Amino acid sequence: MSRSSFNSAPSSFSRGGGKKRCLRRRTVVASVEDNTNNGDESSLVNTAHAITSSTPYALLEGVVVLAILALLDCGWSGDWSRIGAVTQENEAQARWLCVNVVFPAHCVTALVTYSVEDSEEDKVKNGFKSFLVGGLTMIKALAEREKRKASER
Repeated sequence: MSRSSFNSAPSSFSRGGGKKRCLRRRTVVASVEDNTNNGDESSLVNTAHAITSSTPYALLEGVVVLAILALLDCGWSGDWSRIGAVTQENEAQARWLCVNVVFPAHCVTALVTYSVEDSEEDKVKNGFKSFLVGGLTMIKALAEREKRKASER
């Protein structure tokens, strides 16, 4: 187990009516596996897995899905130009973007995610999720695969 500590910036607080300055000291404890062959790789894999398993990452995936749905709605509903939010040219550009960029890119990420997963159930579930979300799910699948590989060593 390794420990690293750092000093944060001085902070002010009131105690008894007067202001005092103090330095707060934080200690960060990081558990790092003692793996002589790939210590850097192991910590990178652990960090990638921690990031992709976090709540903000899941929220980001949700935001991406909503943005793609908004782009699809903008391109094909006709409502956006009718209310004046975008021009008909912008709707045509949104359609072109969906057909020529988003759809092919999401097909590729779904195929990569499908090929990375081990179990058949995970392949289908994460392949479909990757088709909806795109690269974020593919990155998560790759991080989980590397985490499994590292734990098997």
